[in-house]
Amino acid sequence: MAVIQTPFTSFTPDLPALNNPGFNRIHNATAGRGSTQGGVTLYPLKRAALFSSTSMESRPRGCAIGSDRDGNSRVYGGSAAALYKLSPATREWTDISRSGGYTTGGSERWKFLEFGNLQIATNFHNEPQYIDMNADLQFGNLTSLVRGRHIATTKGFVVLGNCYDQLDGNVPNRVRWSGIEAPGSWAYSQATMADFQDIQNFGAITGLVTDENCYVLLQRGIVQMTFVGAPFVFQFQDRVVGTGCSVPESVITVESRHFFLSENGFQMMIGGQITPIGNGRIDRWFSEIADLDQAHLMTTVADPKLSLIMWQFVSKNSTTGKPDMVLCYNYTSGEFTTADATTHLICNAVSLPTTIDQLDEYGSIDQIPAPLDSMVWSGNQPLLFGMDENGAVYSFDGPTLDLIVETPEYQLSRMVSDKGEDVARVDACRPLFEGDGVARVQVGSRNLPNTGLSWSPLSEAHPATGFCYLRSQSRISRFRVTIAGEWRRAFSLEIDAKAVGRR
Repeated sequence: MAVIQTPFTSFTPDLPALNNPGFNRIHNATAGRGSTQGGVTLYPLKRAALFSSTSMESRPRGCAIGSDRDGNSRVYGGSAAALYKLSPATREWTDISRSGGYTTGGSERWKFLEFGNLQIATNFHNEPQYIDMNADLQFGNLTSLVRGRHIATTKGFVVLGNCYDQLDGNVPNRVRWSGIEAPGSWAYSQATMADFQDIQNFGAITGLVTDENCYVLLQRGIVQMTFVGAPFVFQFQDRVVGTGCSVPESVITVESRHFFLSENGFQMMIGGQITPIGNGRIDRWFSEIADLDQAHLMTTVADPKLSLIMWQFVSKNSTTGKPDMVLCYNYTSGEFTTADATTHLICNAVSLPTTIDQLDEYGSIDQIPAPLDSMVWSGNQPLLFGMDENGAVYSFDGPTLDLIVETPEYQLSRMVSDKGEDVARVDACRPLFEGDGVARVQVGSRNLPNTGLSWSPLSEAHPATGFCYLRSQSRISRFRVTIAGEWRRAFSLEIDAKAVGRR
């Protein structure tokens, strides 16, 4: 008999299960660096908890944050027909649309941009909108000359991409910019430098991202906009040819790093250079499980506190056609994991100040959705919000999600003996973790990699030893571990196995 120490390692479902150096599944956790070479430490994720039962007139189509000149936080949201602000006093969505509202297309969404004290929003189907966050009263038309699907700011200009031009109609490969420091000035002018550029050979524009420069993401390439001043204003240079952004909803920027999904998988771009981050790890898995016919329902957020990017999407296993999975990427450790989607949409937000009197609406302290020391109750703190399909707002301070991990497949006989046996008997498995949780283990067994797995019943960890006692004999073994409760860190397995001969 021997106890095999098995540290948790990377999520690499694209590799064969047998002798995979990573794990086949890491679900409802984030992954940081481990204490052993190649190992990872898993940390919990929280379920969404209702923060406000407010609503919008239809499914949310976007969310944004900003602040006025005094630093007071603003949270804005949009639906098909309206734009809203989240009132600090009532935590209700308040309609602050222009007169007549909007007609956002079925798969379109609102994109937002903070420009000084202005919050600017575009949905392509209507004129770009703006609101002065100091007054915070009502949105109005920014311009009637151009509409756009994507929006960014660089060097004092507001930039729109994938445009509808008043003169030329739909021009999906056009980028157009306002006058310098004049976001409401869009008439072509040498004085203000407002102008446009059509980009050829790379298909439609699918996103705009900025750092020191502005980068135009297209279906089949990436082009850099560099400010050169009058008379040309911007110089356009091909940076990536053949690889572009295939899913506009996947684009996110954090700490001058830009992340997006291409036809070739997930990419990270720094300084105009792209690096594939999912190749040989999760790209093939994602292409097989994601329902990209519903890509317009994807939402993407960054959580700098956790060094985390989260892509929430509809999988092919979704029974409702709504987002049901989250792909997480720790951009410090380079590790991927997955999680359950517990809201319809996720978004970056800021907390709004809450008084003790406002907590009365929850009825009792047990019904309050987050601990009293949570950032959700203080003002101006960055956090993540979720929304359901009606616009109700959620914070991620609910119960800890149950961890699920699946190991690669091992031929354990070769790990415990050097006498040539190729069959092993598994007697027990002990998950190693910290915190208040209950661990359960199943063992999957088969004799050849091309035959089906047979799973044992779940075995709960003994309170005295921590071992989950099993009885399985086969050539190949895989372990599925669940940890329920308020666990804090999980990092390893101990497998009790013995070589028993040949088959």
